[in-house]
Amino acid sequence: MSEQTRGQRVSREATIAMKIEISVSDNHEGTDSPWWMIVKPQQNFSTGEQGIYNIAGMITGPFFSREEAELELESRRYNYGKNAVVFCASGYDSGQYRTAYRNAEAKAKQEAK
Repeated sequence: MSEQTRGQRVSREATIAMKIEISVSDNHEGTDSPWWMIVKPQQNFSTGEQGIYNIAGMITGPFFSREEAELELESRRYNYGKNAVVFCASGYDSGQYRTAYRNAEAKAKQEAK
């Protein structure tokens, strides 16, 4: 069941809260609200109806530090292949993630004092 509120659809279905603690470091690669993924490129993939599934199949993540993503890649390189790489992306457009990341940054700065 849902209702319209200010032009947005609001679901009345039960939601489950999930809390993720994010560790931040100075290694954010100049990216606002960074997160990392492992990209396993494939050649000659189709872009038709199946295209989005092909693209999604090339991505593993999110990881919340480059170190975490690189550790996963190196410990399971056999699963990802020799051409897989760690790539940094921005979570800026996700309001929830941006807020969580900035709160974690503020907490880390406060603890460093």
